[in-house]
Amino acid sequence: MEIHESEDHEYIDIHIERRRVIWISALVLAGIVALLVMTMDRVRELGERIVTPREIVPAKTIPKGIEIPDVYEIKGYAAASPKAFDDFLAKQDFREIFARLQHFLYINKVDGVVPSFQLLRQGTDWRQIDEPPFALPPEDNWGSMVNTLRLLQEEIVPRIGPVTVLSGWRTDSYNAKAGGSKRSKHMHFCGLDVVPERDITREELLPILRGIHRKHGKRWNMGLGIYRGVRFHVDTCGYRSW
Repeated sequence: MEIHESEDHEYIDIHIERRRVIWISALVLAGIVALLVMTMDRVRELGERIVTPREIVPAKTIPKGIEIPDVYEIKGYAAASPKAFDDFLAKQDFREIFARLQHFLYINKVDGVVPSFQLLRQGTDWRQIDEPPFALPPEDNWGSMVNTLRLLQEEIVPRIGPVTVLSGWRTDSYNAKAGGSKRSKHMHFCGLDVVPERDITREELLPILRGIHRKHGKRWNMGLGIYRGVRFHVDTCGYRSW
């Protein structure tokens, strides 16, 4: 017997097919939306990791034959420049010792936290007290700096960005003339006076630093000192603050 499908049966088949197409389209659309959300989250995450670059001054704008200064003004402080450091190494024949210090920092994985030469800046008032802008610490003191650099690397720089060292190692003579404490950690190559490189206000900076000291200070044996502006001291040779 020949069987013929009714018009109602054909209607049902078409209806089922339409529902199938709608479901497939909905699933595809949901997949596209999910992919877009994941992509946007990934882009946002990468964006948070990227520091907005500052405008680059073209090299051609620098006059040829210009004399590189011995002093840079950094956040209101006078910091001896890389040129002044090169002159210091040349006059004292300290290149070999400095190279060994750099290698020491490298093998302890802290050579990239700040430029190594900055650790040897004695301070920002060397001209007023007639002391050299740089000095090299004895090799026995080098190990004291490792944890301080690790503290910068793991706790401070991730929160406030890169920093510039204004004062690192100090000789007894420099420290005395500058009015530093007789127990200054700078004389043990453990303390650093730094300023943030990025533009940050004192009101923004202080809560961050105090939060780090409160939450992580004991673990690092961290010393924290707050000075004027955005300059602050950090060391890992005694848990305290001022």
